[in-house]
Amino acid sequence: MTDLSNNPLINPPKLPYDAPPLDIVKTEHFLPAIKAAVAEARAEVEAIKTNPAAPSFDNTIVALENSGKTMSRVGSIFSNLSSSNADDALRAIEEEFEIEMVKFGNDVSLDPVLFARVKAVYDNRTAFNLTPVQNRLLENSYKGFVRGGALLDEAGKQRLREISEKMSELTTKYAQNVVKSTAAYERVIDNEAELAGLPERVKNNYKSAADAKGLTGKWLIKLSPPPVDIATHAENRALREEIYRARLNVAYKGEFDNSAIALDIVRLRFERAKLLGFETHADFVLAERMAKNRKTVEDFLATNKVAYRAAAEAHKREVEDFARKQGFSETFQPWDFAFYERMLQEEKFSLDVEALRPYFELNNVLKGMFAHAEKLFGIKISEQPDGKYPVYHADVKVYEVTDAKTGEMLGPFYTDFYARAGLKRGGAWMSSFRERAGDQVPLITNNCNYEKPGDGSPVLLSFDEVTTMFHEFGHGLHGLLAKGPYGSLNGTNVKWDFVELPSQVQENWARSKAVLDTFAAHHQTGEKLPADMIQKLIEMENFGAGFFGLRQTFLGALDMAYHGVDPSTITSIEEVEDRIVAETQLFPRVAGPMSAAFGHIFAGGYSAGYYSYKWAEVLDADVFAAFEKSGDLYHPDLAAKLRKLYESGDNEDPAILFENLMGRGPDAEALFRRQGITPPPKAGGQGPRPPAP
Repeated sequence: MTDLSNNPLINPPKLPYDAPPLDIVKTEHFLPAIKAAVAEARAEVEAIKTNPAAPSFDNTIVALENSGKTMSRVGSIFSNLSSSNADDALRAIEEEFEIEMVKFGNDVSLDPVLFARVKAVYDNRTAFNLTPVQNRLLENSYKGFVRGGALLDEAGKQRLREISEKMSELTTKYAQNVVKSTAAYERVIDNEAELAGLPERVKNNYKSAADAKGLTGKWLIKLSPPPVDIATHAENRALREEIYRARLNVAYKGEFDNSAIALDIVRLRFERAKLLGFETHADFVLAERMAKNRKTVEDFLATNKVAYRAAAEAHKREVEDFARKQGFSETFQPWDFAFYERMLQEEKFSLDVEALRPYFELNNVLKGMFAHAEKLFGIKISEQPDGKYPVYHADVKVYEVTDAKTGEMLGPFYTDFYARAGLKRGGAWMSSFRERAGDQVPLITNNCNYEKPGDGSPVLLSFDEVTTMFHEFGHGLHGLLAKGPYGSLNGTNVKWDFVELPSQVQENWARSKAVLDTFAAHHQTGEKLPADMIQKLIEMENFGAGFFGLRQTFLGALDMAYHGVDPSTITSIEEVEDRIVAETQLFPRVAGPMSAAFGHIFAGGYSAGYYSYKWAEVLDADVFAAFEKSGDLYHPDLAAKLRKLYESGDNEDPAILFENLMGRGPDAEALFRRQGITPPPKAGGQGPRPPAP
């Protein structure tokens, strides 16, 4: 028997709020720990099954909710490290680790004795005098078993086990391929003239990257963090094209090809849905979303396509006409669009976007964002000294979030803002080491992929990166402000087309003068971002809104093209993508299909759910308009109701939470109004009009 006495995942040192000992956890600790934790969880479940007392809410539903805590702790630490700081050794055990948890989950969901107890409580629920929150936990528990295959016959259960294990293997492989393929690309530049047009900070970063690899006197371009400045600033058109193609060719063909894996995942999801009585994977997923069914989502995306296409086409024409006036005479390609769009934007608004960066130094932005959250929600955020909360990398910082009035500890908050090529997956996200459950405080994380200058100079953000930080902290606040007795109902454990509301609504404050005035200051002189620049920044908000809106519609439609059909009709990811591109994009596909690296839907939680971003954007536009209409962006009554929405998690239906905040249902045209987009005609005219989100 393995001695686990020195395994910090099983016998962790005593730390504040039982924070994880991230500084001493090693790869070799994980497999012994998860096997021991799963064994412990099995024993806890067995005790529930064999309890001689009649099934009750407490001895069955609550007991299940509280089981497997060690397994959850070990699993969350592994998940966070595999996303943020995974070397080859950690990746080598990822599949085996995940399969341990999948097998346990299947054994619980498909256990007939356990389900019989859950069903007995569910069938007799009126006899237990349950509170609304208890009823919600019971309903979720029962549905979880049914959706997990509890009603299948033995052959169906066995096939569902096989599908679940294979999907875990494939999604892990898909995500690893994206990280490895991203890290594999390197472009060495020998002549600085090839980098003409790029800001000095960008060239310095590329030079530092080259120096770190012993390439003295050269410049090194990698795909992590994304080299977006090449697209917007590089005068070297050939380089723009190369980087454009490289980014779209991630995990497409070659050693890390995801083409077949993506289709295998889609087919397995479809087979699972059919086993469980649903027409498609989308039907299976949407049964537990605000949208409720596939038609609502398809109508919603169709409305967006109609609304955004005309504006997108007009914007593309304007950018191309501008390019022609600058002497551009080649065929206008996607790698030309961002370059000339940036130039047009700067001319139109008399504002150099690069000139904004010195006003958005990362630490100043962070302080401003925290001050905003403190004012809006009545909380206090305090940076903690190094060592109080162990971390897995020196770049990670920890803060304590408390209630400003009562001093109640709401939870530690971990930030990890910098890219680490080959170790950290791309993008930005919120996660947790633990969720709120009664008096147990949550442990919340935010990750971004900002470029950290190799020479130690200040980290200066683009305005898009600023709004990303606010967005992810919105998710973080959703976890930190959570209140409720059951972890599975708290924080971001909500319907997936509601989860982006608390994040996206925070972006609105980042774009407001009142908030920008509090932190947008030159990192050298301390001079505030001038009022005229702020005004131009606000005016630029809707520049290209139609083009970007159509892009988001494309992503949602691409997701549904995989998950809202019988995949036996799909011949290749290229065929699917080309068809959806033709319907929802203004440039044809000229590089690898992004489906090979679309982690949100193939390795994340957004399959049949990518529409959620636009859906929640309607909600966030509606909510922020109420603050604007009040004349006070920190209106006390609205702020209190908004905090209640964050606190509630899934303890109440999201439609009710929205109505409690707004006093009515959502306004379906709120986003179009904010963006200056003409909505399609209402029902009876041309163009689909789905119900309000």
